[in-house]
Amino acid sequence: MENWEAEVKKYWNQVSDSDWYQSLRTEEKLNAIRDNPRTAFHPAMLALIEKYIGGFKDKKILLPSSGDNHAAFAFAFMGAKVTSADISERQLENAKNISDKWGLEIEYICDNTMHLSKIADSAYDLVYTSNGTLTWISDLNEMYGNIARVLKEGGYSAVYDMHPFNRPFTGEAWKEPVIRKSYDDVFPDLHWRVQDIINANASSGLRIAEMAELPAVDASFWFRYDELKTKTEKETKGLNDWKRNPMAALPAWLALISRKQTVK
Repeated sequence: MENWEAEVKKYWNQVSDSDWYQSLRTEEKLNAIRDNPRTAFHPAMLALIEKYIGGFKDKKILLPSSGDNHAAFAFAFMGAKVTSADISERQLENAKNISDKWGLEIEYICDNTMHLSKIADSAYDLVYTSNGTLTWISDLNEMYGNIARVLKEGGYSAVYDMHPFNRPFTGEAWKEPVIRKSYDDVFPDLHWRVQDIINANASSGLRIAEMAELPAVDASFWFRYDELKTKTEKETKGLNDWKRNPMAALPAWLALISRKQTVK
């Protein structure tokens, strides 16, 4: 496990300064979040969170595997007290440079999302994990157990990640679906199924409040960064029409809200 953790840390420390990640820190993209923080989220995901926790002002929010930190910036702009945690020191350094420039008070902690060993118990109103987190988690039960631990009584966990139904397919836009693996092949790529995610929440004592299966909202779901740079607006128009793009018949994203039960 220690070797695996070190490899993951090394990988993300390197990726943090890649062209792809630099493209996520352009003035245009960052200013868009500052001017309208809601754009950092899938609109249906944000609506689901707000349905349960209401407004964000003064709410304590933890973002494990915070990655590009767009969500951390957005929550902070909306008045939340934000803690950003990631296994990569470099990701946190790059994010802190941005938040310092804006004068945002975000707490940064280098920590493994499965353990959250540096995070206090019963401290947060919301724990939010976003796209790309689950495929790096080798033990969902441990992760959700620790998410439950750091939540206040009555606090919420919100999950937004690629829908597992996409995992068996190669997923090329405009092409007929091509199966590359069984849905039940969770390992070695950590492609968790819906049942794995639900069961891990349940075993940790989190009660499922609501699940949503969401469509893609832009072309970035369908193309890698290097591919998307070459696409024209005409080439990406209609991507979410399943009659034109067969893979769009499947949900793109899984959204899940669960709650830590109060002690009576």
